[in-house]
Amino acid sequence: MCDITDEEFEKIYLPFYNNVNDYLNNYVIPDLVAFYLANAYSRHCLSECNLINRINSAVDIFNCRCDINKLISKVKEI
Repeated sequence: MCDITDEEFEKIYLPFYNNVNDYLNNYVIPDLVAFYLANAYSRHCLSECNLINRINSAVDIFNCRCDINKLISKVKEI
């Protein structure tokens, strides 16, 4: 692996990462969280804990930044 400068990181890699993160947050994560909750419900795997705890468990799969409030509204739409 080659080293990159801070300038290269900020101009090339950071925008790439941010773009992927935006895509995950707008399209992939809401669908996965909705599926996660529906699957857990249909298999009787939901314990009596807050919805936010379940959402955090599903989001942990991706290990990325996520606006939970925005995500909850998208999951409700799905």
